[in-house]
Amino acid sequence: MSLPPLTPRLTRRAALLGAGSTAALAGCSRFGGSGGDAAADGGVELSVMAWASAEQATMYEAEFERFHASNPDVTVKLEWGDVSSYQDKLNTRFAAGNPPDVMFLVGRWLGEYASRGALADLGQYPDQLDLGTLNDAVLSGARLDGTVYAVPTGTTTAALVYNKKILDDAGLTLPDTDTWTWQDFHDFNVAITQATGGKTFGTGYNIPWAPTIALWAGQHGETLYTEDGALGLSAQTLADYFQMTVELRNAGGYAPAGSLDDQAQTVEASPLGTGFVASQSIPANTFSDYNTALDGNLVLVRFPGEVPTPGVQVTPTLLWGQASASKHPEEAAKLIDFLTNDPASFETRSAFLGVPVNPDVAAEVAQALPADGQTFVDFLLDLQEEDLPSYYLEPAGAGEISDNLVSIGTEVEFGRMTPAEAGEKFLADAQASLDRASS
Repeated sequence: MSLPPLTPRLTRRAALLGAGSTAALAGCSRFGGSGGDAAADGGVELSVMAWASAEQATMYEAEFERFHASNPDVTVKLEWGDVSSYQDKLNTRFAAGNPPDVMFLVGRWLGEYASRGALADLGQYPDQLDLGTLNDAVLSGARLDGTVYAVPTGTTTAALVYNKKILDDAGLTLPDTDTWTWQDFHDFNVAITQATGGKTFGTGYNIPWAPTIALWAGQHGETLYTEDGALGLSAQTLADYFQMTVELRNAGGYAPAGSLDDQAQTVEASPLGTGFVASQSIPANTFSDYNTALDGNLVLVRFPGEVPTPGVQVTPTLLWGQASASKHPEEAAKLIDFLTNDPASFETRSAFLGVPVNPDVAAEVAQALPADGQTFVDFLLDLQEEDLPSYYLEPAGAGEISDNLVSIGTEVEFGRMTPAEAGEKFLADAQASLDRASS
């Protein structure tokens, strides 16, 4: 089995926390090696592949040690590295017929792998993995034709963070972010740039990020993808989104074209961390890391335009997938169950990978959260009380579509394509991607 080249693109404006660290970890290895096999003592060795910093890898390793303590015949080998190389390495492992037993997956590539038979049907292992405990609405984002191919590590959503220190120093106060409009957003970010004399631009949120596009679509009665995997976004709606971003940049509220292209290796060195911009978009579950790095100066807020029609979605942060070629499928399913349904697996990571999708586990984890973690959980739980658009499994081809969004967004950014042209090109290219993936 072969898969098309998978080239991950971190949020263009996001920082990589600890990427590239070379610290040696007991029981861990950098990307590479082979799938799970017999351990030296005759037991089973499972391989798990994830992207992580050295600190995060240590955190996951502690969880696997707890699993081993309860399952002494099973050891877990973590293979980790930075996110920029993850998808290519995972794809190579699958193409070589030697995938890891369990791995991180992102939603935009889940449909690709599942549709090509690379992932196990997790419903085959009811004695090892209890899916009945999980939030069914969230689990729907991991189903293809009724089959569950992955389990969310937790849930999150797209959000904005603003640096309160910059706002305070500029004498500015955030508008009511529960009800603010895109025009409010425009005016406020322009005000930041003007108040700081151009030293700090109002925002550098990730314009071509698929979750932001999906949010805009939902606010306009559309959806990026429909339940049956078709496109639900019109060329005009996307053109209107890009036009709004062009106007914001031309007015000075968004950082100049090309000024955010370099990816920082830490939050502190990012445009947000250096004060080049006062706000950016993040997956909400990363709020604690960002706020810690910036000395507690951040505030987590909703995107604008959510009234009267909300568009934000509660989505899987990442997903635990199991290779259909695993030599130890029952043990692999049992590990996923531990990582999902056992509170002990959250002792170290807490809500770092999102709010647990087992409601009972989520309630237990919430009791021990530090302040920033509680801020994120409360933010997400408040959203879940609203009538939000459904999140569906992204179809095969969604990864390529996300990459094309970045390319098209860049063309608009530098004025080489009008918003109207961008909308039409996106629609044509996206449909071609879906057609290729289904052929």
